[in-house]
Amino acid sequence: MRLLRNLEDLVERTFEGGFNRVFRARVQPAEIATKLERSMEGNKTIGVGKVFAPNTYEAALNPRDHEAFERYLVSLERELSSYLNERARELGLTLITRPKVKLVASPNVRPGSVQVQSWLQDLESVESENQVEFTQPIEILRQRAKPRDIQSASLTVVAGRQNGERYQLPPGRVRLGRGTENQVVLDDSRVSRQHAEIFLRGSEWYLRDLGSTNGTYVNGYGIRERALESGDRVSLGGVELVFHSRR
Repeated sequence: MRLLRNLEDLVERTFEGGFNRVFRARVQPAEIATKLERSMEGNKTIGVGKVFAPNTYEAALNPRDHEAFERYLVSLERELSSYLNERARELGLTLITRPKVKLVASPNVRPGSVQVQSWLQDLESVESENQVEFTQPIEILRQRAKPRDIQSASLTVVAGRQNGERYQLPPGRVRLGRGTENQVVLDDSRVSRQHAEIFLRGSEWYLRDLGSTNGTYVNGYGIRERALESGDRVSLGGVELVFHSRR
């Protein structure tokens, strides 16, 4: 309770008069913090002599709830990160970097609800400014991929006028969008000209939104960047595709 009260005090000072407007939202920052903390405790990773907490968090809100925080989004994400950092220390959990928190809008989330995902981000992909604040642990949770471990992958359109079209993904970066310059061209007005990109990082494929108008979703969750697993359902502005991979 003390940490939650401190979080609300910090947010109020940060917002400088906008606090009351923000708190008219159905979802309160303290509720988001509680959901993030539960996800942190529920997604711990057991290492050698240490228990690691996730360092990447995505909280999905209904677009109307998310809109109430848009003017203060960066400040709120920063304060939620500080809250998780302190809470992990109190619980005796190890963080390999400062927690990274993103609040995203998703039409699949009911008003007044929060849906949280959290995971441990690969060390080699962590932003350099975060790395200097923490000592990297000796225990390495994932080995760097050997060439034979690289996954071959494809995307298959499963709805719309291009239903059934399959795109084999070559190594490197593949752009997806409405523009003809993309490697994967999706002829749909809901798709931005340069909507998203998919690329290999180590042995895994990642999907990244490129500032699209209608958003990029994986299994119903709005994302900015996310690792993909075989069978994941990807939505680009409403165009549905399924990602498949194999070694």
